[in-house]
Amino acid sequence: MNHIWNVTGDDYIEVVRISKELGIKPGESMEEVFVAYMNIKGKKPMGATELSKEELVKEYLSHDKKILEMNVNVEGKTTYKIIKNKSPLDK
Repeated sequence: MNHIWNVTGDDYIEVVRISKELGIKPGESMEEVFVAYMNIKGKKPMGATELSKEELVKEYLSHDKKILEMNVNVEGKTTYKIIKNKSPLDK
């Protein structure tokens, strides 16, 4: 089961800071730290799904939603990508 979270930028930055303090390297999973942090804050996932990441993206796009994807490589470089359906007017 994959959980879907709604987090603030401040929460994400704090999870990254804690992960660095614990010795987690860029590109490694911060999931355990993230879940523990959210539990401490009393926040719960906004949903859960059996869909894979790719399937979930396709589902959201089919409903004209926009998605911000953030990835961190092993060197610690973060890339951002906005995924959205193309309008018939887009070329």
